[in-house]
Amino acid sequence: MATPTPRSVAATFAALIVGFSAAATADEGRDKGDGDGFSARLSGYNEVHFIAGTPALRGAISTQARGSFRAVIDDRANTIHYELSYEGLESDVTQAHIHFGQRHTVGGIVVWLCETDAAKHPVPALRRPVTPQCPQAGTVTGTIGPDKVLTATGQGIDAGEFDEVVRAIRAGRVYANVHSATFGSGEIRGQLRGGDRGHHDRD
Repeated sequence: MATPTPRSVAATFAALIVGFSAAATADEGRDKGDGDGFSARLSGYNEVHFIAGTPALRGAISTQARGSFRAVIDDRANTIHYELSYEGLESDVTQAHIHFGQRHTVGGIVVWLCETDAAKHPVPALRRPVTPQCPQAGTVTGTIGPDKVLTATGQGIDAGEFDEVVRAIRAGRVYANVHSATFGSGEIRGQLRGGDRGHHDRD
């Protein structure tokens, strides 16, 4: 068995100090309310659709469309700032949302990201003034606060429960979904993940 040298002991101690410092910095950032970043790559291959009448799930969608979604949680301001980009949808974009649901499932809408007059389920009247219009291609930005959180019926999130949505985002249990006239239940979607992990091709 090799005997540790003073140099190796010093190197190990230095590595531990660096590790503890990094952890302390991260904890300090969280205590100060610095934003947490989350992202997703949106693809038709990630879609899951619910068939009414004979309850069943099916997916995916074959489409050339693609998109990305980024969100930053600001704990101090009690807001989420987001940027949604997409292109190549096969027909007119109608709406986009954040849904509460894990991978390969269908979840209820908890936040509208953007809308159009052609939305299949129009955004509630009280939230229309704070919901951006969806471009047919390009980027839309916005800010989510408690006033934009909707009830996910039967899933334990009620209107205005912003903290519940934040908790779901941090747990990786929400997805962004862009709907089109051809694919009313959604043409491209992606599961939100911390940092840049959402920008892998795999949902």
